[in-house]
Amino acid sequence: MHLESDSAEPLYIQLAYIIREDIQNGKYNAEQRIPTEKELSEIYSVSRITIRSALEILVKEGLLMRRRGKGTFIASKKLYKSMSGIYSFTDICNINGMKPGAKTIKCVIEDAEPEDITELELTPEDKIIAVERIRYADDVPVSIEISRYPASTYQFLLDEDLNNVSLFAVLNNKHNIRFSHATKVIEVKRASYQMATYLGVPRDYPLLYISSLTYDMANMPSHRTQQYINSDRFKLII
Repeated sequence: MHLESDSAEPLYIQLAYIIREDIQNGKYNAEQRIPTEKELSEIYSVSRITIRSALEILVKEGLLMRRRGKGTFIASKKLYKSMSGIYSFTDICNINGMKPGAKTIKCVIEDAEPEDITELELTPEDKIIAVERIRYADDVPVSIEISRYPASTYQFLLDEDLNNVSLFAVLNNKHNIRFSHATKVIEVKRASYQMATYLGVPRDYPLLYISSLTYDMANMPSHRTQQYINSDRFKLII
């Protein structure tokens, strides 16, 4: 497609079409910096105002992102997650055409925390299986997933290799454990030093935080999960 100065369609709209098509056809890689406004102005022989207007359209569409003092970059591909129903991270990756991955940080038995006792209807003497993993999409760290299970039911998790597998699949297919629904609370929290290290973001970076309580088929609380998600790489559908 070429710019047509005599077209009824404004030049900046035409240019947005061209750059959008370049992005979708793979001319640029994710997070690659595109040419500057000055360079684009010379390439397409239009004013920088026209360039700026075209880029603004693509920023609003989520195809480009601006970084102060650094320029304009191709936005990272985002995972889309519906908040209705129960979907594993692996399901979400597969739906979005991305390769899921997981790295286990810890899988240990611990004392129940006050929130465990309240939400999972436990006693102070009960133990918890705490599973913490980094989740990857196309080999890029996307979220930190912390799940807490009553040890009385889920102690077998200590013997499972939970690297690069769907935990839901392990529970469903290997142990015939099914879930009916989950309640979720969404907030924004700042990345701690450790979280920032795991996700490759600056300390105090705003992360999507989803706290969920999942119920089994008997409508009893099964486990609770906390997810800290890099919002640059994730989009929720409510």
